Amino acid sequence: MSYKIKNPYESVMSLLGDMDNHYKTNLHTHSTYSDANDTMTDMIKGFYDNDFDILAFAEHGILGKRWNEEPTHIPFFNFQYLWHGKRSYLTEEQYKAIKNGTYKTEKNTRTKKRGLEDVPDAIECNMFTIMKNHVNGYFTDNAYEGVQGLEYDYEIPLGLIEKSGGISHINHPTDLLQAKKNPDCAKVPKNIHFFANLLRKYPSCMGIEVLNMYDIPNRSDRILWDELLKLLTPEGRKVFGFSNSDAHQVDQIDTAFMDFILPEYSLDTLRNAMETGTFFSIGRYAKNELGEDFAGVGPCPRVVGIEVDDDADTITIKGINCKEIDWIADGEVIKTTTIDADGEITSTITLAEHSDKISCYVRAQLKGKGGICLTQAFVLDDGNMERFIKPPVLEIRTPEQEKKRKFYSKKLGVIYGKITKKI
Repeated sequence: MSYKIKNPYESVMSLLGDMDNHYKTNLHTHSTYSDANDTMTDMIKGFYDNDFDILAFAEHGILGKRWNEEPTHIPFFNFQYLWHGKRSYLTEEQYKAIKNGTYKTEKNTRTKKRGLEDVPDAIECNMFTIMKNHVNGYFTDNAYEGVQGLEYDYEIPLGLIEKSGGISHINHPTDLLQAKKNPDCAKVPKNIHFFANLLRKYPSCMGIEVLNMYDIPNRSDRILWDELLKLLTPEGRKVFGFSNSDAHQVDQIDTAFMDFILPEYSLDTLRNAMETGTFFSIGRYAKNELGEDFAGVGPCPRVVGIEVDDDADTITIKGINCKEIDWIADGEVIKTTTIDADGEITSTITLAEHSDKISCYVRAQLKGKGGICLTQAFVLDDGNMERFIKPPVLEIRTPEQEKKRKFYSKKLGVIYGKITKKI
């Protein structure tokens, strides 16, 4: 068996060994302008102290602006002012200092010389839906600002974001499927096809969140990711796995993030990386992989080298701050390399030795005391990938789901026609 290997990191392989090219990133953050417990100013300072390089506020139903501009006030969130009594954004002086890395916080724990970059024009859509069917939009306009959203509906925001020229990802998908109560929900065919059909229909949706905060209600996101990869990769549809803290208060900031590999920072290079998958997803918590009570502490696992040999059918990954590298195909670990304690580790998988367990992709996960680091999928084409293509299945809501959708939509006063006419 021989494979043609499509490496998502091919364009950045020469950058991996230099940590200056690694950008610690969170693209899903909240403040008291929506439903968080801490102000935007305090959240920015917290990310700055935790050595983040890139940060986006994707507030519920509020389009992000530059941090020296006040976000839009949405009347629904007036309760936040009554509860917390404060909202704040950066002064011009604070903004410039945080951007260039000269700002001094009370903790003053930042070790990086470069500053923290802001990403405007981000938003979390379906602002207030009970079932948490949330979508993050980036590089988009305000077409969905202030819209409550409909229960179980992803299509309206995905369509509006795509029409505006933006890109998106689906947030914590197995939270909607109630993974906390039923971890196996991500293997139910109707659930898999529900999300697969959304990804087929909207090319501007780059994938799904696979790690989010403490990994409790969304603990089956990686299971769903593998099911989607198995189903959609043969069709040529890429599905990237994103990781965000979804922080609502300062002590949640460093729970999950992404490691973007960029030659330099700009909104264009960030968008290109989101569209091509040149980033790794990192989490301090991963219930299924690291254990129920595990909480990562210290340096997180990082990928600092990748080699792909098409002739030998091998992929090699070099990691740091970890003691184990797993290789995963079709949701199952097919090879593991370990060392005694966290440090530098190199693992090579020879694909021919595992061809009976591989359909069309393999991905790696690095594990250590600091948490888990996930690579994007390496697509493996043996010349006959078409045999893995399955006909699309139109998902059907269960009677219970349809009843809840109608009830909450009516209860919240959402008028479907007012939203759909914008698409």
